[in-house]
Amino acid sequence: MRISTLAAGVCAAALIPTAAFAQQTCEQRQNNRVASTAAGAGIGALAGSAVAGRGDRTEGAVIGGIAGALLGNQLGKGKSDCTRAYGYYDDNGAWHANAVARESAAGYFDRNGAWVDGAPRGHYDRDGRWVQASTDASAAGYYDTRGLWVPASASGYYTNDGRWVAAAAPGYYDRSGRWVAGPSTGRYSADGQWIAGQASGRRDANGVWVADPQPGYYENGRWIRGEAVGYYDARGRWVSTDTRQSQRADYQSSDRRRSVDERQADLAQRIDRSMDNGRLSRREGQQAMRRLNDIEREERSLLNRRGLLGPSAQATIHARLDTLSASIREDVRDRSDADDRGPRYGSR
Repeated sequence: MRISTLAAGVCAAALIPTAAFAQQTCEQRQNNRVASTAAGAGIGALAGSAVAGRGDRTEGAVIGGIAGALLGNQLGKGKSDCTRAYGYYDDNGAWHANAVARESAAGYFDRNGAWVDGAPRGHYDRDGRWVQASTDASAAGYYDTRGLWVPASASGYYTNDGRWVAAAAPGYYDRSGRWVAGPSTGRYSADGQWIAGQASGRRDANGVWVADPQPGYYENGRWIRGEAVGYYDARGRWVSTDTRQSQRADYQSSDRRRSVDERQADLAQRIDRSMDNGRLSRREGQQAMRRLNDIEREERSLLNRRGLLGPSAQATIHARLDTLSASIREDVRDRSDADDRGPRYGSR
């Protein structure tokens, strides 16, 4: 009876640290295992001494300590363990990849340190909330050239040795609109051309990596021009993460629902503001204004007898305004990249 009571007491006590350990990340797992063993031994010894008879307290404490240590160590290296983790998210939501065998990977630690079964299938929004994606598990991420698993939603990540990899993607679209799968680093130009090796983002004042909006995205092999925020899954499907109204540059976009005159006026104000605050150089601003004036002259030449633009003419002018808008974004981004680039750029 005493032996069964002793065993029950040790098992119950050894379960105490499990809930706390499930909240830890990979950085703390080794320390947790040691703490788990020590805690298990201590609690087991107390339980063994308490349930043993007066003459058997020493023996009970020894037996309880051994049993508790064994159970504590096993619990400390249970399923919620870095030996089975794809990786973990840090407090800023950045992904830290883990060197683990593919057949062993079973889950990951979220940014709160909680263990989650399976690979990440979603992203953290600006407010730090997890947004689950409809992507299936096989398209949720990819393995990089080092064999590290990376979520498709990660615009950059830390390798297992702490090195930062910026502008990461599970693949890219070539000029013919064909998806080329495989770990890739780069960004797209305004006309949908993949530019390999160029990071598309910057670090903010706190050193957190912030990805730039894209000048468009591919859908069914067709380039859709217009500012877009999101990522491609491992099969090349675009997943929007933009909480604002879509900026797609087609007839359904908010831009295309506005009149040509409204868009021209907005662009003129945008160019002036960008020159005033230094986001555009004087030369870049003047060049953009000349292009806007050319578009306005072309608009006037396309007016029909009633002084209106027909559907085809409207599409032509909107397309030219889309191109100019994207070009301004690229000039602003390139100038910001040049200003921000320094010893820390692209590094941890």
